[in-house]
Amino acid sequence: MPWTEWQFWIVSLLALAGLYLVLRPLLPSKGASPACPSCTSNPGVKKPKLTPLTISKDAKRVAGDSNNT
Repeated sequence: MPWTEWQFWIVSLLALAGLYLVLRPLLPSKGASPACPSCTSNPGVKKPKLTPLTISKDAKRVAGDSNNT
């Protein structure tokens, strides 16, 4: 192991910083806001607005549709 090489320590620190950046989203957060915006564990977080569906099951088919019997 090259314990006395300065390049070893620089690369090791960069590897640890990269590992932290990769694992940070997976770690539990202690902040006021949850990690995901749709999580409602915190009462101060509003639920996302749902978009209403624009296609209904009773919609008429187009005349050129092959499934029209």
